[in-house]
Amino acid sequence: MASKKQTASKGSGKSTGKGAVVEKGPAGKKDAGTGDSKGLSKSSAPAAPRKGRAVQVKQPKPWGLILTFTGVGVVALGLIGAAVFVVWDRSQPPSGVTDFYGEYSNYSEVTEALQDGDIKEDDLENPWVVQQTHIDGEDPAAVPEYEITPPAGGDHLSQWQTCTGSVYDAQIMDGNAVHSLEHGAVWLTYDPALVDGDGIAQLASKVEGRDFSFMSPYPEMGIEVSVQAWGVQYKTDDINDPKIDEFMDFYIQNGDNAAEPGAQCANGLTTTTADQQMPTG
Repeated sequence: MASKKQTASKGSGKSTGKGAVVEKGPAGKKDAGTGDSKGLSKSSAPAAPRKGRAVQVKQPKPWGLILTFTGVGVVALGLIGAAVFVVWDRSQPPSGVTDFYGEYSNYSEVTEALQDGDIKEDDLENPWVVQQTHIDGEDPAAVPEYEITPPAGGDHLSQWQTCTGSVYDAQIMDGNAVHSLEHGAVWLTYDPALVDGDGIAQLASKVEGRDFSFMSPYPEMGIEVSVQAWGVQYKTDDINDPKIDEFMDFYIQNGDNAAEPGAQCANGLTTTTADQQMPTG
């Protein structure tokens, strides 16, 4: 009969006392099927993810766009500046113009001073700049007289000369022309003894088709060209003088210098002294 020691195999594990035998593995560890063992090595545990520092990639500056927008801005500022200059420049009368308002800049200023009682008409160096009577109202044969030639304002005839870009081939009456100046027109005159056919055509091109302007010869004027608006005048011996155009641009329908703003240039007199066989006053 075998002993208890002999019935237990040497390779067997210890009994749990409950009839189950727990086998030991070669390293003496518990079988993985029984649960996690406290004896697991640190090297066998899953590694925790490492938190790395975010890498920031420095983007290059878009110099192309920056330079483009800078250039556009500079150009825009230049255009704005140029526009402001043009507006300011158009607010100034051309140089070399003779005005007859004395210490006042234009018709509006001098009439305002009269209305406010700051001055009287007799105080003006050229009182005719504010005189606007139709002298033929009582005497149809009356002819106005003027201190300067060609005239640039003063009492005049009741009918204005049509000034819708009109070019007259003969002299017109001063009194009708001055009435047109009162409406805000510019009158271009030339001495036919000093300006030939080509020159006349060149001057006519500045007037033709341009409302509130008109042109006529003025014999014995003694200078090639004279341009008049109410109270102002410019004379030159050069038909290519750019001041002729500047004068027209500035004074045609100039709100501060129109003695009768809002009046028309159409439907006026279209005849000349040659048609009327009348004196030129």
